[in-house]
Amino acid sequence: MRFFGDGVRMSTLVVADPRGVYLAGLEWVLRKAGHSVVANCHRIIDVVPHVERHRPDIVVIGVDIASQQTASLSSRLRTMNSALGIIFILQPNGGFGVKDIQELDADGLLLDGISHSYLVECVNVVAAGRKWVDNNILQHLLMPISQHHPEPRLTGREAEVASLVVRGFRNKNIAEQLHVSEGTVKMHLHHVYEKLHLSSRAELAWATFDKAADHPGTGHKSGL
Repeated sequence: MRFFGDGVRMSTLVVADPRGVYLAGLEWVLRKAGHSVVANCHRIIDVVPHVERHRPDIVVIGVDIASQQTASLSSRLRTMNSALGIIFILQPNGGFGVKDIQELDADGLLLDGISHSYLVECVNVVAAGRKWVDNNILQHLLMPISQHHPEPRLTGREAEVASLVVRGFRNKNIAEQLHVSEGTVKMHLHHVYEKLHLSSRAELAWATFDKAADHPGTGHKSGL
């Protein structure tokens, strides 16, 4: 792994998606951002031999979370390379919950149709050894709506704050990034806890990534 530009790590990647045009787009965006795509494949079954052969830093895989091939993929990949960063691009119509996400054991989660900048940011964050989750997945994942007992969903700003908390940012950093006061961040975070029936940053992290609380900034309880 090398560094380029402002200290961002240049990673080697294997990318996979059954849609040929989408796969080509992933590869183009990542190469343009300075990363090296060492292999691409259209079938999930081909990811394992490519990882074994090329020993990439990261894999980016478009998956249907309901597929049987997806269930054990992370464990098989980590058996070959425990340091491998694993990013999944999930299909929004696949239907998934917290348990499904935890079983994926991913380092980065993107929702299908993500912007180029989010894809690159996710890869850069995972390359640096941290977790990354798309705001839209938090919306989809943490606030399922029951037909009989509908609950209020997170607002766009609340989901944004929740996503930054999961990724390890403190209130002061979140306020600076969103150009708001710390008091406003605390208010949004309070609403997030109420709506999701949680009580701490650690619980929010564990609800999203089973082991995300091990990373700096998400692993301890904190008041608003």
